Amino acid sequence: MERNIVVTEATGRFIEDLPVEIVERKGIGHPDSLCDGIAERVSVEYTRWCEENLGGPLHHNFDKVQLVAGDVDVEFGRGQILRPIRIQIAGRGTPEAGGRKVPMDVIAIRAAKLHISETMKYLDPEKHVVVDCYAGRGSSELVHTVEQIRANDTSFGCANWPRSTTENAVFELAQYLNVDLLSQFPIGEDIKVMGMRRGELIVLTCAVPFIAPFLKDMGEYREAKQGVLAALQAFAENLAPRHTVRVEVNTADGDTPGELYLTLTGTSAEMGDDGSVGRGNRVTGLITPFRSGSLEAAAGKNPISHVGKIYNVLSYLAAQDIVAQVKGVREASVYMLSQIGHPLDQPLICTATLTGSDGALSEAQRKEAQKVLDSRLARVHEVRTLMAQQKVKLY
Repeated sequence: MERNIVVTEATGRFIEDLPVEIVERKGIGHPDSLCDGIAERVSVEYTRWCEENLGGPLHHNFDKVQLVAGDVDVEFGRGQILRPIRIQIAGRGTPEAGGRKVPMDVIAIRAAKLHISETMKYLDPEKHVVVDCYAGRGSSELVHTVEQIRANDTSFGCANWPRSTTENAVFELAQYLNVDLLSQFPIGEDIKVMGMRRGELIVLTCAVPFIAPFLKDMGEYREAKQGVLAALQAFAENLAPRHTVRVEVNTADGDTPGELYLTLTGTSAEMGDDGSVGRGNRVTGLITPFRSGSLEAAAGKNPISHVGKIYNVLSYLAAQDIVAQVKGVREASVYMLSQIGHPLDQPLICTATLTGSDGALSEAQRKEAQKVLDSRLARVHEVRTLMAQQKVKLY
């Protein structure tokens, strides 16, 4: 059966030619990102348990994870948790199959603690966090959608590739903070990078949590902050060599410890900042108001038939494929729309808008891009495997 695929030339100005651009990325320790990560890890561990013990996956959507901030007493040289962070896991699963009960609560709580311990350097899932699971039984009417691998909803996904210079600077700077600089400075993972480009000027405003027990006074804080700023400035300039780049760190800092971004655990979740699934980065890893996007909260949804999750990831991979495989395509935006109950490889419509490197899009380029999309849809099952193996990021 021929798939409904339409490839057209993009209209409007190329994003790099717009006078202004705004881009954001929340770090892996941001309360919203923690909720995304926990939700997805619960889905992965639940699916793994079902496959190992029951021979196949069961219907679930563990995408309702809420983080309720704790309370902390923190100052230079010390810190103490006064009230723990609470993680509340909700959503729906299948609690039994074939006469065998599935230990949903045990799986979910263990998965949450695993994610925290593998993601956060200073946040201890046993000492600083209380995890509760309130997940209930899923709708019996939806279980068949997992068995038949058909779209469980009428929903859409979309994504674009490649990143603009500003998008790439924001993404890579956040990764640099969360990985490289974490081992060099007393900082935590709850960072945020907000990028603004105006013409050829890029301003990157960074929120960076510093770990109070490793800093004895204001002098050490300022020295560490200056070291982080210098490292970020040098790194960012290499990311956008044709632009004037300015990095700023913790611009709300005042003159007293209470006016600084000081933490015990590396995340603002320890005091006053709640979190929820779907309020952070999109599947592209960024928040991009100048791009088309979906409001889908992908993390935690089942990777077998939840089309909102699958089509967002598939759109992202397909956009990358088009740019890599179709010569002369500068940028691709891909959109996929499902109809509930229909096979996942047969969307109601799949469309891509392409920007050529040298003027108008040719008929040959359109046909080649259509083949790429057709191939990706034919291999839609590969996305499920990638998600099960945690080889694609959803935030």
